Amino acid sequence: MSRRDIFKIDNISTMFVTTAAAMIMTEITSVLAVMIDGIIASRYLGVNTYSGISLLRPFSCIVLVIAGFFSTGCNLTCSKKVAIGDKDSANEAFNLTVFLAIVAAAVLIVSGYFFPEAIFRISGIPLHKHPGLSPFLYGYLRGYLLGIPALLLVQIIGPVLVMDNGKTLFTVSSIVLFTVDILGDMLNVFYFHAGAFGMGIATSAGYYAQLIALCYYLIKKDSYFRISLKALAFRQLPDLAVQGSPALIQRLAGTLRDAVTNYYNVILALTTAAIAAKGIQGDLFQFLFCLPNGLGRTLMAMVSIYYSANDRKGLERLYTFALRFGLQLAFAAGAVTFLAAPLLTRLYSTEPEVVSLTVYSIRWMSVGLIFDTAVVLIQNYFQGINNHKLASALSFSERFIVPTGTALVLGKLYGSKGILVSIAVSKIIVFAGIFICNCIYHRGLPRFWKDVMFLSKDFGGDDADNMYSKIRDRDDVMRVSRDTEDFCMQHEAGIKISRLMALFVEEMTVNVLDHAEKVNKKGIYIDFRLFSDTRNICFTIMDLSDRFDPTLFYKLNRNDMEEHYGIRMVMELAEEVHYYSAFNSNNLIVYLKYDSAA
Repeated sequence: MSRRDIFKIDNISTMFVTTAAAMIMTEITSVLAVMIDGIIASRYLGVNTYSGISLLRPFSCIVLVIAGFFSTGCNLTCSKKVAIGDKDSANEAFNLTVFLAIVAAAVLIVSGYFFPEAIFRISGIPLHKHPGLSPFLYGYLRGYLLGIPALLLVQIIGPVLVMDNGKTLFTVSSIVLFTVDILGDMLNVFYFHAGAFGMGIATSAGYYAQLIALCYYLIKKDSYFRISLKALAFRQLPDLAVQGSPALIQRLAGTLRDAVTNYYNVILALTTAAIAAKGIQGDLFQFLFCLPNGLGRTLMAMVSIYYSANDRKGLERLYTFALRFGLQLAFAAGAVTFLAAPLLTRLYSTEPEVVSLTVYSIRWMSVGLIFDTAVVLIQNYFQGINNHKLASALSFSERFIVPTGTALVLGKLYGSKGILVSIAVSKIIVFAGIFICNCIYHRGLPRFWKDVMFLSKDFGGDDADNMYSKIRDRDDVMRVSRDTEDFCMQHEAGIKISRLMALFVEEMTVNVLDHAEKVNKKGIYIDFRLFSDTRNICFTIMDLSDRFDPTLFYKLNRNDMEEHYGIRMVMELAEEVHYYSAFNSNNLIVYLKYDSAA
C-alpha cells in the first residue's frame, strides 16, 4: 500500500478514527474527574491539599488496573464472540465481568476504610517525611472510595457500548460526568467547605451520574448486551482471564512505577513544590496517556476481529493506518502541550517554584508522548493477535523495569528534576529497544510492515488464494461478480459453485447498496474479500451503513425471493453464515464447501 493511499478515506480508516475518538473519551472519563479535583483543589484549597490528593494517584491507578483488566478482558472476549455470531456467550462474558467488578469494588471499599495505612504504603507514601499531608490523604480517600463501583462499571460498559454502535450515548454520558464533578467541586469549595473529602465525594457523584446515563443502553430493546442473572456463567472466566491478563500486567506495572517514583521523589524532595510538580505532571501524563491508550484499545479490538477472520491484508491496512495516524496525532498533541506548558501549569498554581519545575516536567513529558504512542500501539497489537507473551513482556518492561531504573539513575544524578524527566527518557529507551530487537530478529532493517507484524507465514493464505475488492457502485458490482466466477473456477470450485457465488455476490452487494442509498445520502462502499483453501470458499463483506442484517432479511423473505436465486441457493448450501454489527459496521461471513452443489 503506497504512502499516498494510506490516508484515503476507506472503511478501515473511518472505523478506526471514529472508534478511537470514542475510546479516547472512555479513557478520559477515568482520569479527568481526578484531574479536575486536583486543579480546583490546588487553586482554591492550597498546594498542601493538592499534594495530599496527588500522592494517592497510585491507589487510583490500582483501581484503574482492576478496571483495565475487567474492561479489556470483557471487550476482547466479547468482540471475538460477536465476530463468530455467538451472542449468548458474549452476553455471558459481559454479565460475569459486571458481577466480578462489583465484588472487586466491595473488597476495595472495605480495604480502604478499615486499612487506609496499607493503602498509603502500597502507594509509596512515607507519611513520616511529610506528616502534615495526612488529613488530606485520609479525607480524599474516604470520598473517592464511594465511587469505585460506578467507575468499574462505566469502564466495562463503555467499550462494549462503543462496539455496539453507541458512541453518541457514551459521549453524552461523559459530558454528564464532567458537569456533575465540576459542579460538585465548586459547591464543596464555596458552600460545603468539606476539604479533600468533599473533592472525593464530588468525583464519586460524577461516576454515578455517568453510570445512570449509560443505563439507558442496557434497557434498550435492540441492545446487544443486557444485565441478566440468567446469563451469569462462570465458564467464561478462563477467556476473560486470558484476554485481560496483559492489560492487568500493563497497568499493574504502571502502578508499581508510580509508587516507586513517588517514593523516590518524596525522599529526594526538599520542598512540597517538588511533590506538587510531580503530582501535576502525573495528572497531565494520565490525561495525555488517554490518547495512546484509546488508540491502543481501538487497535486491539479491531485487530482481534481481523485476526479471527484470518485476514492478513486487512490487518496490514489496519496496523499501518493506526501507527501513522497515531504518531501524527501524538506529535500534534505533544507540540500543543509543549507550547502550552506555562498556561497548563498556572491552572494549578502560580507559586514560582511550582511553575518552574512543572513547566520543565510537562515539556519533557510532551517529547516522550510520540514514543509512548508507538510503544502502546505495538503492545496492543500483540495482544490483539493473541501473542500474550510478547505483550506482557513489553508491558512490564516499558511500564516498570525501564522507567523505575531510569528514575533511580537520574534521580541520584539530578534530584527531583531527574525524577521529572525520567518518564520521557524511559519511553525513548523502550522505543529504541523495540527497534533494535526488530533489526536483530530480521537481521537488518525491516523493509515492510509485514516484517514487524509477527504473523506466521501461512496466516491468511497465499496472495493467490485471496481476492480483495472495494465496491462503490453497480459497475463495481458487475466487475466483482465476474472476478468472483473466475476466482472460483481457478480454485477448482466447479462450474455450479462458481456461478452461484458470482450470482450471490451480485445480488447481495446490490441489496447492501440499495439499503445504504436509503439511509446514507453521502453514499457507501463495501469491502469485499473472497478466500479459498481448496476445500472451502469464504465470502466476507463489510460496510459502514445503518445496521442491516442480511441473514435476518433472508429468513423473513425466504419464501418470496424468486428474483434472488443466488442468495437463496448459497444461504441454503452454506456451511456457516455469520452476521455481526460492530463499531458501526455491518459484517457478513459465509463459508461454502466445494462439494455443497452435490
